[in-house]
Amino acid sequence: MKKKYEYRIGEICKLYDIGPDSIRYYEEKGLIFPARKENGYRVYSLEDIWRLNVIKDLRKLNFSIKQIKRYLEDRNINTTIHLMEKEISLIEKEIMPLVTLKRNLEKRIKVLKDVEKIDDYGKIKIRKLKTRKIILIEESMSKEEEINLAFRKLEGRNDSKLFLFANKDMGVFISEQGMKKGDYTLYQNAFFFVDDNEEKYNMILPEGYFAVLVYRGTYGKSQQLFEKMVEFIEMEGYFIKGSSMEIYRLDIHGTSREEEFITEIQIPIEKENN
Repeated sequence: MKKKYEYRIGEICKLYDIGPDSIRYYEEKGLIFPARKENGYRVYSLEDIWRLNVIKDLRKLNFSIKQIKRYLEDRNINTTIHLMEKEISLIEKEIMPLVTLKRNLEKRIKVLKDVEKIDDYGKIKIRKLKTRKIILIEESMSKEEEINLAFRKLEGRNDSKLFLFANKDMGVFISEQGMKKGDYTLYQNAFFFVDDNEEKYNMILPEGYFAVLVYRGTYGKSQQLFEKMVEFIEMEGYFIKGSSMEIYRLDIHGTSREEEFITEIQIPIEKENN
């Protein structure tokens, strides 16, 4: 005859909504200690019930079997508080990468929404730009595929901070040879702009005035627009001082539609009489 408060494994499984393998695993790890009937069947007592209550709840709180076993062997208010505080500390460590990921995703969304607001494509403007830090890779390029490869090599230097996806702050310098020949499709030194507080960088672009033009669409427009800007610079009494840049505000990493590509040309300038 079954004694009061004796439960078989099937009843326990139903009560806790877990499989028999889990119950046997808890026994194997020394968390519960069912008695054995003469026929070999396991039976569970009220002692096992409260243990399973604790196990069930601590598993929901993501505690390990090892932590649970240690706690069951030494339970008092102090060890309970310590167990919870330790778990909070571990959770905070796990949360931080998620918080960083969330911020990065929010930043990517803002980038895409901001580029959608641009409404002055093709207009040349004179802008004073602040000092900027960049990291770069010294490599000559002439094809889009070579540029993308250079960006990946550069991103690989700091995968945790640099992104190709929805990044408005990456570009290339036009080579000195290309500027002299008037061929503005010869590139060198793919780069990323980095935050002002970044400690790892290759060079600093000094504050100064730039002729700036933003265009939308295929990169095939770039040569003609550079020529237009160089002509504008000369007519306005400026001269080019430094390396010109082509910055990819929205490229293949953010859209497959060339008509949605957004590129910004920046040419450093100075007045002739300065």
